[in-house]
Amino acid sequence: MVERSETEDNLERIANKATASREPLSADFYDSRLTSSPTSSEPSTTPEEKRGEEDHVSSRLRRRTQTTPKMVHEKDIELDDKSIEGIFSKLNTVYHDRLERNKRKGTVFKSSFADLSADPVRYTILDSPSVKNSQFHGFFILFWLAIGFFILKDALHAIFEDGLFIYKAPVFRIFVGGLPKIAFTDALMYSTTYFAYMVQNFCLNGRISWVKTGWIIQSIYELVFFGFWITYLLVFDFQWIGRVFLVLHMFVLLMKIHSYGFYNGYLWRILLELQFSEAYLDKLHSKAVRLPKQFEEEQMRKVLAESIAFCRFELLHQSVAICKEDEVDPTTLKRSLENLQHEDSIKFPQNITFKNFFTFTMFPTVVYELVFPRTNEIRKSFLLEKLIAIFGIISIMLFVAEYSIYPLVVRSIALRKAEMSLVNRQIAYLLVLVDMIPPFMMEYLLVFYLIWDAILNAIGELSYYADRDFYGPWWSCVDWFEYARLWNKPVHRFLLRHVYHSSISALRLNKMQANFVTFIISSFIHELVMYAIFGRLRGYLWLFQMSQIPLVMISRTKFLRDKKVLGNAICWIGFTSGPAMICTLYLIF
Repeated sequence: MVERSETEDNLERIANKATASREPLSADFYDSRLTSSPTSSEPSTTPEEKRGEEDHVSSRLRRRTQTTPKMVHEKDIELDDKSIEGIFSKLNTVYHDRLERNKRKGTVFKSSFADLSADPVRYTILDSPSVKNSQFHGFFILFWLAIGFFILKDALHAIFEDGLFIYKAPVFRIFVGGLPKIAFTDALMYSTTYFAYMVQNFCLNGRISWVKTGWIIQSIYELVFFGFWITYLLVFDFQWIGRVFLVLHMFVLLMKIHSYGFYNGYLWRILLELQFSEAYLDKLHSKAVRLPKQFEEEQMRKVLAESIAFCRFELLHQSVAICKEDEVDPTTLKRSLENLQHEDSIKFPQNITFKNFFTFTMFPTVVYELVFPRTNEIRKSFLLEKLIAIFGIISIMLFVAEYSIYPLVVRSIALRKAEMSLVNRQIAYLLVLVDMIPPFMMEYLLVFYLIWDAILNAIGELSYYADRDFYGPWWSCVDWFEYARLWNKPVHRFLLRHVYHSSISALRLNKMQANFVTFIISSFIHELVMYAIFGRLRGYLWLFQMSQIPLVMISRTKFLRDKKVLGNAICWIGFTSGPAMICTLYLIF
């Protein structure tokens, strides 16, 4: 007879004594009777308790209007001995990996997707009450007034001296040229993302298995999506502003479909593991099956029980955990999988619907979750403020580009074609660079505010999306890794989850190697955007990004570690001179 392990008994006693709010324990997630032999004297559920649970479930089901999708259970599939051996070997490996991770984290369970652990942020930094009530808020007003006077100066000189109105200017004509074609292409590109939903829907209906073929189809689809659209956008005739927008949006859509596909794919693996472990442990309990000879029954009972425990925890955690303080309700943990799905405690795979995918594509995030923080209403005055900001900033950027940058671009192209010595070319380049830095710095700041504060806030307000943590205080960072983490938080979260953590778990890389892989991929994408702008493949931006690695290492030495003012000054030198330097390099060399 196989006895319960001491660990399981201890966890069961702790779970029974726990009455206050606490961290979930593994004993919460499985029926203790399944880990003991048939002659074990574990207490069973009384008929009154069972009827109470059934009535509770029935009342919840009557209130639900949506039926739970029918699932294909692993226990309905007969497996041969070789398949069973492979599954148990994998379960044993996964069990030890999870055990090691839990020991390092100091918890009973650690979710594999626990990277989004911060509270939803209702305001971006520049909209937060702390900033608006700050003693330095007047400098924010002064910044916009200074930009207004800068634009007014250039506009008046252009109008009265050159007779050049903005609507007749070359940059404005480029901007408005081909807008219907760009809009149609963008809509067509967006429509092709729904193939990711079709893959998940086929998995839901049992037409394909994610574990066997689903992930392969999804991977091939992402490669085709990237290859087709990047070729189409770079080869066909688009004005360069529209082409840059379409390339950037293509990467946003690619990140969305990857996150949607492989996050749900991970949950398919967890769900199938749970169904198999529950079914096989039940069969072991009833003596309906026998383990392969090389596996000890007591050890494999423990592995199966821990598999059930982790899988239930993971499915429940992903269904309710929007922030790190959220805990799974201990009273719901021992219900069956089917009941938890019907009660909507476990939201997978009920989330795989057309409406759910459409809603996710409308959110200003590229990382998919089962639950998202939502607002109750649209703040009309706030939305109007952001819409005015969008059109106003675009107008300002057009003025800066037309009156300050475009003449320098023409000068740079002429310099590239001119016959002169290397020394004279370098001197001329230096003069162009110095002239380019002020307007490019202004465009740099305006682009940041336009995208990460105005546009994303407007989209979030329209879609009732509550988390406005789009950026951090990157202007105060002291090294480039901190800047990469704070400048663009939505993309940083995607890279953290789907590149950094996936490299560690799938490729068995260490943290330094995973960081390097993440940096390489990010640099490649940025270089591709430069090719879309200039039509020239030079690798200047890639080299500049790679140079950030030794700069970070230097900033963490004893000499610079505590010198925050110097570190911030070095970063700002890079912010102000870097974009202009990269632009002039692509134009002249």
